[in-house]
Amino acid sequence: MRIIDRSRTAHLAADLIDVAAVFFAVGTAHLFVTLLGEHAHGAAMLTASGAILVAGAVLRKRWARRRRATVPRRHAALPDLLAIPARERTLMRLRTALPDRPGTLAALSGRLADRGINILAIQIHPAEHGAVDELLVAVPRELTPDDLLATVAAGGGELTEVIPADAHDLVDPATRALTIARHAVAGRTTLDEAVHRLLDADLTATPPPPGVHAATLHAASGEPHFLTRTRPAFTPTEVSRAQSLIDLCEALSRR
Repeated sequence: MRIIDRSRTAHLAADLIDVAAVFFAVGTAHLFVTLLGEHAHGAAMLTASGAILVAGAVLRKRWARRRRATVPRRHAALPDLLAIPARERTLMRLRTALPDRPGTLAALSGRLADRGINILAIQIHPAEHGAVDELLVAVPRELTPDDLLATVAAGGGELTEVIPADAHDLVDPATRALTIARHAVAGRTTLDEAVHRLLDADLTATPPPPGVHAATLHAASGEPHFLTRTRPAFTPTEVSRAQSLIDLCEALSRR
């Protein structure tokens, strides 16, 4: 069976139209110069040429819109993710520390599967004593956060934190980070807003109060910034991401 790449066909068609437009413009210019050189209705020719150029610009703009519409998206957009059926499940995000040995994640996955808990996404953050696993899970509605904590503990997880989640958490973390960076480059977001969107945390210039998780970052001048949130605790990976975002925004401000 032959597979037709429709996006490639659309691009070839657009290129042919661009070439045809060039030939049309050259021919029109040649005709204009020839007639005007013969002093045949010069004013009328100027008016007609202007009308032709305007019409060409309008047609080109409409074609460009159609061309953009034919380019396939490279990743799922948020409306697609929001359309994922929740059924009789609740989205939750959990973080747990697992011993750094083979089979621990498989054991935890087995315990979750026994309770009908489905793992939708997973990130592994290296830590000082092992690894911190962050899982986005779909939990049957009859199970409570305490039930989830007990299940994770039975699977070998320690220092577990459970946080309510929604469909926005389904967006790939790398995609989210790149989108935030693009908005920062375009000047569509501030540093504080970018950090909050990236890590669901606050960035302050004053030392945080007791009882919250905090991490210290530094500007290029050496001025400290404090990353804070109620939970969960920050991993070294998250602190590194926040510091990189600060460095990016400062580099943009210097430009």
